[in-house]
Amino acid sequence: METNAIATSKLRLLLNAEAFGFGPTAAIADCFPHLRKLFGTIGYVGKGHTLDLQKPLPYDCIHDLTGFDQLEEDAALADIFKQYDIFLTALDCEMAERALTAGLWTAIYDPLTWYWKSIAPVVKNCHLYIAQDFFGVRERMASQAECFGQAVVVAPIVSPTPAVSDDAPREHVLLNLGGLNNPFWSAQDTLAYARLVVESVVKSGAVKEPLIIAANSAIAKALPQYGVRNYSREQMQAVLANSRYAFMTPGLGNIYDAARHQVPTIWLPPANDSQGQQLDLLTAHGMADGSLDWHSFTEAEAIDYKGEQAAILKRITAQVESTAGSAELQAALTRRMSQLVETLASSGDASACTALTARFGSGGAEQLASILLARAELAKA
Repeated sequence: METNAIATSKLRLLLNAEAFGFGPTAAIADCFPHLRKLFGTIGYVGKGHTLDLQKPLPYDCIHDLTGFDQLEEDAALADIFKQYDIFLTALDCEMAERALTAGLWTAIYDPLTWYWKSIAPVVKNCHLYIAQDFFGVRERMASQAECFGQAVVVAPIVSPTPAVSDDAPREHVLLNLGGLNNPFWSAQDTLAYARLVVESVVKSGAVKEPLIIAANSAIAKALPQYGVRNYSREQMQAVLANSRYAFMTPGLGNIYDAARHQVPTIWLPPANDSQGQQLDLLTAHGMADGSLDWHSFTEAEAIDYKGEQAAILKRITAQVESTAGSAELQAALTRRMSQLVETLASSGDASACTALTARFGSGGAEQLASILLARAELAKA
């Protein structure tokens, strides 16, 4: 940590998150309370489902670009950027480029340094690159130092304080569908995955406790008959703290939520290539409680999640469609779910994911806020 600032900075901060899954927007939401303590003015600019987790937070202004065409967006951003001094994005490299061009002091938070096939040029050009620690991150940054400019590594965006006491009641089961939206999927593809998983969990009959189903606002609106809801980040932390176990997509945010709250988790079939690689890493390191990769309940060949992204998303879409259209495959999925629930019931209350925080640490949100302020104020002095 680089500063213990006691005064609120006069620098005006604009936040943003890539509209790919819920991980980037969840990370910004987790960092917000720490940033709010340091910066007098904070805005958010974004669109679509990334706003779901930001709207409940006390921003000075939220700039909603949903539905704008390119000309409208360019004009809006030109005006928005004039209102701020600093720009921090979670993973939206294109928006970072635009902020740099507009003259803002620009920082990128990246939880996927280990994942990229190549490092985007903006990483070297921006004023600060903040990588979240994970398998292979420090090794890559050391071996490809020429690709990184002003770069730091922070611990995972996980609170260092226990989220729940050992004797807290575990009263329900969580089904978390965060992490489905991405540029390669249509709204229909996203809903098809959500419907398949929700109906499979319900039909399996394996969940005996009350079931809480969380998703973005669009999915919640489409599946009200199952009680699907969109939860704020604060609400989700409370839900996790009282979950006996969970079904979640294997996004990195969900993985660290399972670690923080010590929630045994059955990882749902990956909805994109990074989720698949993360599930493979958890399995390889003995940190997965249970998983439902596509080949585990179908006769399809296992997907190589290190392949070309668009092709992998097409294969996943095909898996969703074939499973949803086959009573036999749906039955296989529900049987596999029931088997995994039985295994969790006999394995105790701990989650294998807790080994992640032991290895990579915690408190990354507070570290990020502190480093961002220190570097920006030094540059602006």
